[in-house]
Amino acid sequence: MKSIEVSVERYIRKSIQAFLEGEKDFRWITGVLRASDPTKARTADALRRLTNYGDPLRAQALSHSLESSAS
Repeated sequence: MKSIEVSVERYIRKSIQAFLEGEKDFRWITGVLRASDPTKARTADALRRLTNYGDPLRAQALSHSLESSAS
């Protein structure tokens, strides 16, 4: 049985992946990340793992948004 933490990490990763593929918009991904309440480090790590995946402009926009919300 998976722990809740593992399930949340997978959900965050799959959500970021859907955003990078263009299946979901920026408003959706920011809502998902707010609702799942991950740590900034966990989200940044998931995004870093998907760096070469999907649209690089979307990855850059999400990364910038994460940096802006951290300050």
